[in-house]
Amino acid sequence: PGSAEAHISNGHGGHQCDDSGCDKHESYKRRRRDGGDALRLFFLSPTWKCMMLAIVGVTPVTGTLLFLPDAMAILGVNGVCSQLKYYAPAFWIIIQFMYNFLMSQFTDPGGTMHVKPTFEVSGQFQMVFSDADGASDPRYRQIGSDDPLMYAPNFCEHCRQWKPPRSHHCRICKRCVLRMDHHCPFTGNCIGLRNHGHFFLMYVFAFIGLFYSLALCALTVWYSPPPSEDRYAFRRAHPLSGLAGMLTGVVVQVFLHTSFKVAVHLVVTTVALVAVMGFGCPALSLASAGQTMLERNFPMKEYVQIKEKVYCPLGNGFYSRGWRQNLRDILGPSWYIRLALPTKGRPLDWRIGVAPQPSEAGIEALLARIDQVEREGVKAQVRSAEELGINSGPEAGLAATV
Repeated sequence: PGSAEAHISNGHGGHQCDDSGCDKHESYKRRRRDGGDALRLFFLSPTWKCMMLAIVGVTPVTGTLLFLPDAMAILGVNGVCSQLKYYAPAFWIIIQFMYNFLMSQFTDPGGTMHVKPTFEVSGQFQMVFSDADGASDPRYRQIGSDDPLMYAPNFCEHCRQWKPPRSHHCRICKRCVLRMDHHCPFTGNCIGLRNHGHFFLMYVFAFIGLFYSLALCALTVWYSPPPSEDRYAFRRAHPLSGLAGMLTGVVVQVFLHTSFKVAVHLVVTTVALVAVMGFGCPALSLASAGQTMLERNFPMKEYVQIKEKVYCPLGNGFYSRGWRQNLRDILGPSWYIRLALPTKGRPLDWRIGVAPQPSEAGIEALLARIDQVEREGVKAQVRSAEELGINSGPEAGLAATV
């Protein structure tokens, strides 16, 4: 009631256009769509991935081949055994970093195509607790029912299938991804259940390599002989102030103390460290907290059904079970081997992506909310579950309360 209809094609009020104008408009929309698809496919192509692999490999490869020999010469490192002490960790870091970056690019993050919900009629997945809890524990039942606690139905209109908890549809990859963290344009791939560990280790070894490089630069400058020329001549000839002056002065002093290669490598390493800190620190922090980037950016988007047509939102940290367990979830049972060697390790537990286990704090908060609803009733009511962002599937439209 109260809705209005727009009649476009009958000529009575509304907008009219001739056939040629409409054809041009449709042609323009089609060209834009085709151009967007072509650009999207390029950023997913092996060509783009190889370009990114070459770009991120510039700093570690050139640093090892060009900077490290000069640094060892300045430090007076002679002999194969002595040089091996510097080359061995450098090559180990490079191999680990490049391997994990490559695997982040080309590893399938994990799709939902063959995942079936616990209750296929409603499309809902049962909430799974620890093994010690037992399926018969009455605390984990819906209010006034023997039905277990279930996630709200989450139907994907694009893939035409039900999504497990923590799964999302990627508009770039055109698929639903298990435990999706985000779509990474640098790797040209989604970061999900099966490649999140490689993505995490990529940043870990990026930090190790950059700090190792900065440490060698500092040692090289410290043990370099003092310059014979006037070290302040450049600053008197080109007076610079502020941050630019300070950075320029540092680079010039490094160049005067050591060599051009060392100065250039110091600048490149510093720039790379700033970039890696900007992207890597949030990635490492979220992984340690057991939280995905999508959950941080779009909180309270997942619901659990605690009573018929009554849904409770799940907040941030609901799945955080301590940083050790959180990292084991994405690195797998062979996490210690993956830290030492470039390997995939033993397969991950697929239940992490299909039936994620909540934290003890999350369980306590959920049980407290159930108890509150039993005593006080619901706080708000909406006309349909869609208003909460819940897609109940083809037969949507049922009322819901929260």
